Amino acid sequence: MQAAIYARTSRDDLESENQLRELRDFAGRRGWEILAQFVDADVRGDAARPQLQALLRAAHEKRFDVALFWSLDRMTRAGVKDAIDTLYALDSAGVAFHSFREPYVNSLGPWRDAVIGLLATRAKMEKIRLSERTKAGLARARAQGKVIGRPPRRYAVDPAQVVRQRGEGASWGELAKRYGLPKTSVRRLCQKGQAKIDKDHRKAGGRT
Repeated sequence: MQAAIYARTSRDDLESENQLRELRDFAGRRGWEILAQFVDADVRGDAARPQLQALLRAAHEKRFDVALFWSLDRMTRAGVKDAIDTLYALDSAGVAFHSFREPYVNSLGPWRDAVIGLLATRAKMEKIRLSERTKAGLARARAQGKVIGRPPRRYAVDPAQVVRQRGEGASWGELAKRYGLPKTSVRRLCQKGQAKIDKDHRKAGGRT
């Protein structure tokens, strides 16, 4: 049989190579000729899987006989319907499928749909649990007074100085080069400095 391999990774190239090596070895033991490899690298959660879609298109073009993948949750974590739709797309194209980690998930046997449904449900529940753990961890950190997210960027530049130099005729490009900052950052510093100057002027006017 002629086979196509599908792998999805969410971390690094080593994970991808481990999956592909195991899948190639398995295909070799079965005597399957590998015609193509489809790898969605560094894809997390429900992000798009362009290589999976490419695999399905190739299946409908009858370019191989069987699709071999690492496990069902490598293909989808979006729930039962998405998993079954993906496998049925292969089946309707006349292409068999086989899960390396779940050998009972294949194109043969009367319990195929029931098993696929259970595995897809498990994958989705794990995704929900991971999301809940992350949210709980963030809530705990906030309750402890920890700052969540990227800290505000600070520049070792006096905004008032930027305003003064801008008023003296310096261009945005010259100021950006002088301070080693993007033009947008220089503009923000100038706006901040001008806002402070205006505020100080209003306060001074209120005291007179």
